[in-house]
Amino acid sequence: MLGSIYHTVIAVSLLISFFSLFATKKEELSVHRLIVVILAWVLVFESFGLISARQKINNSLLYNVSWVYIESILIIAYFYLLEKSPRFKKRILQISISILVWGLVNSIFFQPIALSLQYYSLLPFGVFIIFLTIRLLKNILNLQLYPDHNLLTIPHFWISSTLLFFYCEALLLFGTYQLNPAFIVENVTVLFGFNRFMAGMMYLFLGIVFLFPHLEKNSTIKKTGLVFLLIIPKISFILLFPLKI
Repeated sequence: MLGSIYHTVIAVSLLISFFSLFATKKEELSVHRLIVVILAWVLVFESFGLISARQKINNSLLYNVSWVYIESILIIAYFYLLEKSPRFKKRILQISISILVWGLVNSIFFQPIALSLQYYSLLPFGVFIIFLTIRLLKNILNLQLYPDHNLLTIPHFWISSTLLFFYCEALLLFGTYQLNPAFIVENVTVLFGFNRFMAGMMYLFLGIVFLFPHLEKNSTIKKTGLVFLLIIPKISFILLFPLKI
């Protein structure tokens, strides 16, 4: 049940984000297109992940390549596009390449890429993404970015916030599994159900946030936003049920 709802949330988010491209300002188009690419990529590999899980196939290779590496790089690219400092953009590239090189070393010597989730590769990606989210939020809150905008209508405030919450939760969950796997196994339904819930909420916000700048101008979009506020708690409740495959 959870699997189908989670994938439906991603698909709906992708559709909303794609169609809202036509109302996006020119200066935001490149970033918005990247968000659409991220959602499309997630929908593809999560769909394959659901199929492989139902067939009892080890999908560690799929999630390591698609989530740990490719999605992480796409998310870092999102922050790269928003970055105004040429010096820091260069630093983002350098750190990203370093993490990828470490990922290769990790795959060869420590955590084979096809056997289990590579936490030693996820950790530096996650920490770097958390750092980038905090940096972006700091710049927005200090009015260094979008000084003339209402905070709640800035898409990147919501994107960085949801990314921050998800990656903190994911690093804590999978880190606990590395240190105390018995605890995670005993509570796998609740913990991984919550992880799926957090991921679903993150992708949902990635899909709808580019509608937010239009909220003050369009009453129809306001009504749509209210509908989402009513739907989200129901989705949240349903997502807490165990995944049955």
